[in-house]
Amino acid sequence: MCSAVVLTFTLPFDFFYLLFCQRIGDASLRDRLLKDDCLSEQLIDEMITKFLEQVKQGTWSSNEWPQMYTDYSISKLAVNAYTRLMVRRLWDQPEGQKIYVNCFCPGWVKTAMTGWERNISAEEGADTGVWLALLPQEPTTNG
Repeated sequence: MCSAVVLTFTLPFDFFYLLFCQRIGDASLRDRLLKDDCLSEQLIDEMITKFLEQVKQGTWSSNEWPQMYTDYSISKLAVNAYTRLMVRRLWDQPEGQKIYVNCFCPGWVKTAMTGWERNISAEEGADTGVWLALLPQEPTTNG
């Protein structure tokens, strides 16, 4: 059984992770995704496998999974969960061996996926990723 953990959320990464988790109808799965000591590759894989099997069988329900942009939301949740897991695993690396992990959302960028109807250019969307890649080698958040 996982112990209760109080999470400190920092914007924007933790906000979106929390938002995607809250859209999961399975309370047990949602709770395990929100507890750092329960989060594992196995849990993430089980969530994705369960969703894909239900889609294949035609038994998935919008009561259990996010109702809007379901496949996109599940994939974003998996990426964010895996990022959280990597941050936790790599946080205590010895000096000289540290690896910093960042995850961000570029926003609604004008692309084929958004029907070319958004206001943010690809260059503007990439700005945050470039900024994160160029941060000094010292941690700013652990979320």
